[in-house]
Amino acid sequence: MEDAPCYTVSIFMKKLFFIGIGGVVLSAAAFGLSYTNKDSVNGSSNATGMESQQEQIKKGEDVTTPMIERMKTPDVMKAVYLTAPSAGREDKIQTVLAMKKNGLNAVVIDVKDSFGMVAYDSQLETVKQYKLRQKFIRDLGGLVQRFHDEGIYVIGRVAVFQDTAFAEARPEIAVHDARKVRAAGGAMSKKTIWRDRKNLAWVDPSSSEVYEYVVALSKDVLGYGFDELNYDYIRFPSDGSITSILYPKTIENTAHTEIIKKFMQYLREEMRGVVISADLFGFTMIKTEDIGIGQIVEDAYANFDFISPMVYPSHYPDGFMGYKNPAAWPYEVVADSMQKGKERLDMHKATASSTAKLRPWLQDFDLGADYDAAMIGKQIKASKDTLKDGYVGYMLWNPSSNYTSGGLQ
Repeated sequence: MEDAPCYTVSIFMKKLFFIGIGGVVLSAAAFGLSYTNKDSVNGSSNATGMESQQEQIKKGEDVTTPMIERMKTPDVMKAVYLTAPSAGREDKIQTVLAMKKNGLNAVVIDVKDSFGMVAYDSQLETVKQYKLRQKFIRDLGGLVQRFHDEGIYVIGRVAVFQDTAFAEARPEIAVHDARKVRAAGGAMSKKTIWRDRKNLAWVDPSSSEVYEYVVALSKDVLGYGFDELNYDYIRFPSDGSITSILYPKTIENTAHTEIIKKFMQYLREEMRGVVISADLFGFTMIKTEDIGIGQIVEDAYANFDFISPMVYPSHYPDGFMGYKNPAAWPYEVVADSMQKGKERLDMHKATASSTAKLRPWLQDFDLGADYDAAMIGKQIKASKDTLKDGYVGYMLWNPSSNYTSGGLQ
């Protein structure tokens, strides 16, 4: 997870030392499972669930293949995030289940992290061939069913273009350091791969092979009964020595916004009938132009069911809205971004067919200020006050999956 609260790319990733983990799965076909395509982001009266066998029987359709019953998206979501290692720990699972008494009705679980590692025993050929597995979760299907039995909606989180393992396995589609490539006589290899400030590698956002891999993983996840897929790092790199980057697949002078838009459209087309959400920098709610990473919120509105801006107050630059320390002003900072995002969503819906909704990631970690239940509550109130009838809940982010008592409100 991430946020880019700054006006210049060089400071977008301020203090982002605490972000992201996950993995992938077997295909629905491998289990003899299938899912319907009747719902989509545009023009759907129910883009929150799959058709039941009972409905198929009424229509006289073939029901010899078992169906996966997916939960309806909560009208007002109250979710927390679990890293893949946390999702493999009984104590963490019990903590999440105990939060039901405070209104929790959804959980987000990493299924492919920023390191590119698969968190369970995936049988996908790409995963096996390049040894992309790290089996944090031993029984993924059982974990999803366990949450479902408790009435908890389950979201799988997929990190897209920040993918160290895949980049190292396939240097020809990785982002490279032009200086290292020149020093190597023009040859690209694992040694010439570009790294961001967290020493993580990226794959080229123009690579069709990456697109296909992300979709294959996504369809695998569905085979385990996930209700929704959440995509993060749908963007170009922002932190580190940006000027030295070499993209092997991106045509020079092609607008980053067009490339990211193309991926979003591809994902929507391939994942028809599936509820999908996108994580965007909080600053995309405010800035209408590209902030250097290719994310334009209207492109996300056109292709996702839910847009989740990461509006963590601690990640906005000193001086934002006139505040020396924005982290100390959670209501004001969140309200500003969500209000501007809502205005742009309303304008988008006035000219385009879209059922997209805003559902933010909110801060539940101490950075810039102590975030107790009251500070978290101010973010939630800001979201309710600005989105009004369009309010559909929130997701809380903590990098260690340690949540504040009383924070879920």
